[in-house]
Amino acid sequence: MKKIVLLLLVLTLSLFAERMVFKTIKNEFIIVNNNKGNLEFVNKKYHQKNVVIYLFGRDCSYCQKKIPIIKKLMKHKNVQIIGIHSRKDIGDKALKAYAKKVGYTFDILSFKNDIKMLNFLRSIGVWLGGVPFAVLVDEDGNVFETDITKIDEDLD
Repeated sequence: MKKIVLLLLVLTLSLFAERMVFKTIKNEFIIVNNNKGNLEFVNKKYHQKNVVIYLFGRDCSYCQKKIPIIKKLMKHKNVQIIGIHSRKDIGDKALKAYAKKVGYTFDILSFKNDIKMLNFLRSIGVWLGGVPFAVLVDEDGNVFETDITKIDEDLD
């Protein structure tokens, strides 16, 4: 009965929301409803949780300096991270190798899927194109720019 009610709720929400499906470099899918600029994650891993969407570039020197901060954030119990390589396409194989090299274990969007999310972030006026950059989607689906070095303060 609980599953039926949940399914009906998801179907009802999807009538008023644009559904976006993103493929990761691990060939998994992240399903998100865009409800007038709020993001509602369908996947249990992200649903009603604080999600940081982290935009980075493999060859970006500023992004390299943020690696220790991101690794610390990965340990935060109240946060899930979704990575987006927002520079030129390096291919999923190279991106997997890079993630392994620097120790990123969070989901990273696959090429073309990252562009869909970047376009969404641009369309709501949150991201203008620079990296490193972080967006926080709070438990209620509100989307806003955040400073990854001060994420703990944003979550309080």
